[in-house]
Amino acid sequence: MTEACSGRTGKLSDIEWYVVPGATTVRNAGTDVAGYWSSNDNSIVLSGESQMDGSVVRHEMLHALLFGGGHPRSIFLGTCGGIVACVDACVDDAGPPPTPADNTLRVPPDSIEIDVKINPAGPSGSELGGYFTLTVTARNPATHAVVVVLPSSDGGRWRESFAWWMSGGAMRIGENVLAYDPEVTYFAAGETKRQVFDCHVNGDEDYETIPPGEYVVDGSYGGHRAAARSLTLAP
Repeated sequence: MTEACSGRTGKLSDIEWYVVPGATTVRNAGTDVAGYWSSNDNSIVLSGESQMDGSVVRHEMLHALLFGGGHPRSIFLGTCGGIVACVDACVDDAGPPPTPADNTLRVPPDSIEIDVKINPAGPSGSELGGYFTLTVTARNPATHAVVVVLPSSDGGRWRESFAWWMSGGAMRIGENVLAYDPEVTYFAAGETKRQVFDCHVNGDEDYETIPPGEYVVDGSYGGHRAAARSLTLAP
């Protein structure tokens, strides 16, 4: 995914990987972070809490592919937006977002087409280590640019953008992502944005996992939901 969104190629074997067991963050240049890439030896260091967080790992992979420590907006929040984590310092380092034209229409979330894609289509605890991705896509079907007005999130500073839910029996899990950067609300004509969520079937109990079974999957953008679908997670 990181190679595809960045247009760069590389080898995982070229990177030295390190994990700090039990750590919530690691220290880099005087700052506590989830992980970091170092150009000195082309290494990636991850906190124990973040080593299975796909978006964090892909963020550091992107640094390795670019072989640079900055956060170009066109890549981290553009072509790789929603695939790699980019919040707080990353957003600040990326620079100001583009300013939409004054006459750009402001529209509600239900003006956007929402879909959910699952890869692989039939997740199983016996394949790929039990990992699968659930990607929520949001597409502007209009022939003109729009700015989506996202609903307030508990009166806070940030507003909810993408979210997903999975329910089966008494179990309901999910996650939402806040719009830390305004660009997530700007859609060119026909543009599609997405958010990748990493999920795990019946895996290590130290990490969030989903037991095998029958589920209903849903995704949303700004509270506007995609059509729910059934999903079977195999052992």
